[in-house]
This record gives sequence, structure tokens and C-alpha cells, in this order.
Amino acid sequence: MRKCLVLLTFLILFLPLKLVSSIYYSVGVNYLIPTEKFKDANKNSIGIKLEVISKNYCRLWYGLRIDQFNLKKKNEISYYKKETLISPVVKYSPFVRDCFNNKFLPYIEGQINLSSISGTDNLSKLGVGGGLGLGLAYNFVIFKKCWMIDVQAIYSAPNFIHRADKRENLKSINCGLSLSVSL
Repeated sequence: MRKCLVLLTFLILFLPLKLVSSIYYSVGVNYLIPTEKFKDANKNSIGIKLEVISKNYCRLWYGLRIDQFNLKKKNEISYYKKETLISPVVKYSPFVRDCFNNKFLPYIEGQINLSSISGTDNLSKLGVGGGLGLGLAYNFVIFKKCWMIDVQAIYSAPNFIHRADKRENLKSINCGLSLSVSL
């Protein structure tokens, strides 16, 4: 994870100034709701989200997102302890013509996940999957900086493409609230 953050910082520092001014840094809280077989092992959990998003284009945003959850066990036999997701993300807002301040911006979000999920099963933690969701952002200006409040819900399957042979496909709904600023 440290290597990804170093690479991302390097890319941001060497992007043209016009692109850097459209980079938003975000921090937020997530609420993970396990579904299907995942809910038999774990309860709902709260986590954190860090995100760096380029908004160089009005309706198309892209970047990198990191989610971290300390999972709550439901039973003592078999459960998952921690979930970390590193995700390239794309957001598209098809319903608006301009994206200037003081506007609500509904969007569709897609992501590919590289996941690390530890559990009591001692299987490989590595997984590859994805997620698809909807969100609503609100842009505004305070202290001469562009800010954004963002609410989203993502249907996530962070290990549906690749996972350990005996590990379940851990599906969940990830709801979040975040605050972003463009420096």
C-alpha cells in the first residue's frame, strides 16, 4: 500500500498545473453491510475512506480510493477480521451539463479492487474484484477553495475475480459520506 501512495504522490507532483488544480483530496467514513454468505460470518462495520480524484473533466472523474474496515465478527467459528481495498475508480455524471459550484451532481461509480481480507481461515488474503454504485455530490466554495460533500452506495465484491480456492465471494454494500477539497 505504501508503494501505491508513493507512486500516486509522484504522479500528482509531476502533472501539469492545470491538472493538479482539479485534484480533490477526500476523507470519509464508510458503513459496510455484508450480504449473502458474508453476513453469516460478520456484522455491519464502520470504516474509513481516503480518495484522490481528478476532476479535470466536468462529468468524468477518475482516481484512486483506499478503504479500510475492521470487521465485526458474528460468530466465534469462522469470520473475517480486516478488509483493505485499493481501487482505481471512475465516476461519471451523465445528468448535468455544467459542474460549477453550488450544484448537486448525481453520478455512477465503477471500480476495480485489489483487496486484502484477513480471516480465521488462514487462507491467502489477496483478492481482485470490483464494485458498482451511485452517488450524489455537492460542490461549493469556502475560504477560496473548492470543496465537495459526497454520499455514495456501492455494491462491492472485492474478490470475485480472484481469491483463495476455499474462500467465499465476499459481497457487501458499502455506504459512505466524505468531504473533499481541491488544494
